[in-house]
Amino acid sequence: MAIDTRTVSIAQRDLILGLEEGHFADLKAIEIAPAKLTKTIAAFANADGGELYIGIAEDLATHTRSWRGFARVEDANGHIQPFETLFPLGTDFDYTFLTCPGEPGFVLQVQVRKSSDIKRASDSTVYLRRSAANLPVTTPEALRRLEYVKGLSSFETELVDAPTDVIVNSIPAIEFMLQVVPSVEPEPWLNKQRLLREGRPTVAGLLLFAEEPQAL
Repeated sequence: MAIDTRTVSIAQRDLILGLEEGHFADLKAIEIAPAKLTKTIAAFANADGGELYIGIAEDLATHTRSWRGFARVEDANGHIQPFETLFPLGTDFDYTFLTCPGEPGFVLQVQVRKSSDIKRASDSTVYLRRSAANLPVTTPEALRRLEYVKGLSSFETELVDAPTDVIVNSIPAIEFMLQVVPSVEPEPWLNKQRLLREGRPTVAGLLLFAEEPQAL
């Protein structure tokens, strides 16, 4: 499967380098072992999803980050393989190679969505993303809680009888899209994030991006 390559601006590069690692974001250098990478992938999928950038180096002494991607897109094959293993149908993630003028190599951007089932890392352990940590789920009780959560249809995913424009063309949506890297139109992005489904917004979509969600 061919992977899209996008060019980002210097300003968008700075947004990536300045990302705060947390519940929804993580940055890795290209030296990370694919087996270790599966912990982050599984943790994101078992929690609420997240965004991963592979190709961002950090000086541990100064905590300064720099863009240092793969010299060739083929060099990322070993890092891509874990995604194909954990998500054999390829439905719970998207990846894109990013380049930036004047910066070395290709950074692999991976968007991992919340999975409907429980994912295990290559060490057969279940991990869950909490803040900036990948926490192992080690007790039967914790695993049962996660299984229960995975089986729920939450209120936030319910569809609302409202036009798509209330979140596609809203001020909060437009302001948010200006921060998305690489640049994207609101409607395709909202569909990809499942905040729009079947031509209608979800409750979560309204809460996040409608200008007056209480009115709807």
